[in-house]
Amino acid sequence: MLADVLLPRGGVMRGVCDDWFVRHNSNAMAATTSDLTPLQSALTAWQALNLPSLRPSLSSTATTLLESKERSLKARKILGESTKSLKRAVKTVEGDNSPQNVEALATECKATVKAYQEEIDSLTRRCKLAENSFVQLYTSIYECRDPASALVEALEIISARDGQVEHLLSGMEELNAELETLAAEKDQLKEELKEVKEKGGGGATNMAEGGALTLAEREELIRLRGEVAEYEVEFRGLKNQDITIRKLESKIAELEEKKEEEIQKELKKAQEELAESEGRRATEALEREAATARKLQSVELQLRAERAGREAAGTQLLKAEDGLGEREAAWEAQRQILIGDAERLREELADVCRERDGLRLKVELFESKSGGSPGIGSGPPSSGGVKFSEFMSERRAYEAEISELSLTCNALREELRVKEEAAANDRRALRTTIESLERDRSSLANQVSSLEIRVANAPSQDVVDQMRHELRILKRLEYNAVDLDQDRGDPEMTPGNDDDLESVLVSKLRKCEADLVRERREKAEGVKDREELRQQLAKVQQSYEDAEQLIASLENDLQLAVATPRSTPSISRASSEYGATKAPNPNTLLNILDPNAVPLPNPPDSNTNSSAASEKASDDHSVATIVMAQRDRLRARCDALEAERDSFKRELQVQVQTSESLKTDNTKLYEKVRYLQTFNSGSSQGGSAYMRGARNDRDLDLEALEQRYEASVDPFRQFSRAERLRKFNEMSPMERIVFIGSKTMLANKQMRTVLFFYILVLHLLVFGTTYHWSHSSNCDYLHNRADLAHFHGGVPLPETPNGVAVANAAAAAFENGSASRST
Repeated sequence: MLADVLLPRGGVMRGVCDDWFVRHNSNAMAATTSDLTPLQSALTAWQALNLPSLRPSLSSTATTLLESKERSLKARKILGESTKSLKRAVKTVEGDNSPQNVEALATECKATVKAYQEEIDSLTRRCKLAENSFVQLYTSIYECRDPASALVEALEIISARDGQVEHLLSGMEELNAELETLAAEKDQLKEELKEVKEKGGGGATNMAEGGALTLAEREELIRLRGEVAEYEVEFRGLKNQDITIRKLESKIAELEEKKEEEIQKELKKAQEELAESEGRRATEALEREAATARKLQSVELQLRAERAGREAAGTQLLKAEDGLGEREAAWEAQRQILIGDAERLREELADVCRERDGLRLKVELFESKSGGSPGIGSGPPSSGGVKFSEFMSERRAYEAEISELSLTCNALREELRVKEEAAANDRRALRTTIESLERDRSSLANQVSSLEIRVANAPSQDVVDQMRHELRILKRLEYNAVDLDQDRGDPEMTPGNDDDLESVLVSKLRKCEADLVRERREKAEGVKDREELRQQLAKVQQSYEDAEQLIASLENDLQLAVATPRSTPSISRASSEYGATKAPNPNTLLNILDPNAVPLPNPPDSNTNSSAASEKASDDHSVATIVMAQRDRLRARCDALEAERDSFKRELQVQVQTSESLKTDNTKLYEKVRYLQTFNSGSSQGGSAYMRGARNDRDLDLEALEQRYEASVDPFRQFSRAERLRKFNEMSPMERIVFIGSKTMLANKQMRTVLFFYILVLHLLVFGTTYHWSHSSNCDYLHNRADLAHFHGGVPLPETPNGVAVANAAAAAFENGSASRST
């Protein structure tokens, strides 16, 4: 019966152990593979990022940005000085409008505009560099996993592994307890086997007394030996399992050590990377003004996270303390229950022992009675032998029950000891956890205090918002500084509030519009001066033409005057024949040549030919002298007029170039005005009101500027222009000639009118020529016919039958010829 009870227990125990080890190993391997996959992916991503290789490029980019920032500050100071000098030049030109001052103003304006354009280009390059570096860093870090979450998962894996190790240790302790129990059962079975052997030896002497009893005991002995052999095989298997368990324990310990080392390395590496990234972020935050807001936000987020972590740690600590009390109470209650069970089993064991002693006394009394009676061995077994066998079977049953109860008691005691040790281990683990949580809490408290100090030292949210607003406005203005020293300082250096910045924007817009109005006024004045110069040039050309005509007439008169002495004898003869004529007055020619000249005295009249000849020669000499002097004077005046005309032409060219540059500048100013209008439309009501007032002003006619600006920025016009140029380049030379000729002829209204009348006249000429040619050919044809000669005054043909036939044939031929020609 005892073998029947213990054998299934041993087999079941061995099966349970095997199943537990297989299940635990499979679960551990699956958990290891599933838990390490995120950590391996995070490690691969951060290794692919290669943060040390990014540091040199980031440091060079930061150095470049700092250098460009310093250059921008220096350039801003230079721009402020150049703007002030430009204002002084403008004031000087307004006071003294001399050509030197105008040229100095133009030079200063070009230099200032060029400096502003260079500064805008440098700021654009700086902005592009910063944006490219930020986008590159963002794209490289965006795909990487958050190291904080990876560390949290690593800690969770470590805690899960600790729990698995504790579970394995508890399982190993349970298996050790089972092994000890089985060893105790084995010893007990060996003792019982010895007792059975001794009883079997004593019963051999009584074999003659009862053959049936000896056979039963022999069968029981064989069965017990088989059970003992099975138990020995089972114990050998248990010893092998113990060795396997020891090997697994050593292997688990090695794996845990390796995994802890790997996790520690990963944690150190992640901490170093986090420290480096945080240092870089702190450096960038200190170097760049715009990073102050992000730094403050990160500090606030860290503070919130630390507070939440501290609260979570406190709640966890409280929960751990409450759970520790509850577990201790549960263990105490379970311990009391086990103690009560043990007491109850002791009492039952005492009762069984008393019953066993009573039965033993009864058995001894019965044996003494049966041994003292004579003649037992000669007869068959009586009823006393049957009772003795029954007593022996009951005794064995009681002993088996007692051994089972003792084993149960030992198992309960061992289980109680194991649970007490587990409770002690749990208490130690909880104490260590509480101490670690206390240390974490103290470190978190220190971090919170340091963060609070940093937050206290950090700028306030209002200051950060103000700086952010100012930086956004300055970025939108593209650092295009406007010198407003008359009202306030430099708007870029003004730390005022939002209203101050809005007033700066409004004043900047007013300044731009004032510049635009001034440029328009100067353009109108330049156009007016150009028209006046054109009128003056036309007058000078007209006077030059008059002077040329006058010179030509004077040269003709001079030639006539030089040719006069040759005709003097005839004149003298005519004067002698017809009487003396009145001498010409030299003041007439002098008044014609020079109205402002001093009149010459009139020569006295003489009646003699010698005095007339001498006076005529002196008059000719004086006229030649006067004409030459007037010629020289006119030449000098013409040279002066030509020099003045050349100067006017040069000035006109300069004015035309200035007008073109002013048109370009006006287009750029209009573009900036449009940008400021779109910006102020959503940011400032005062600025929008001012813009409405400016739009309502009828003096600002911006239609031409708007059309020019739209034409310059219209992509469709640019595309169509490029397409026309490409098509023109693809044309053959003949097609180009036809295209240019047609474009030239059809582009002007007068040319189109001339072309229309030319085509009309050409068609009329062709029609008239064709009609005249057909009429003349018909007339010649009819004139050359002999039968129609009488129509032209010739001799008619005789009226004969042949003549009539010929006339009819000629008439028919004439009709056919006229019909064919008409077709």
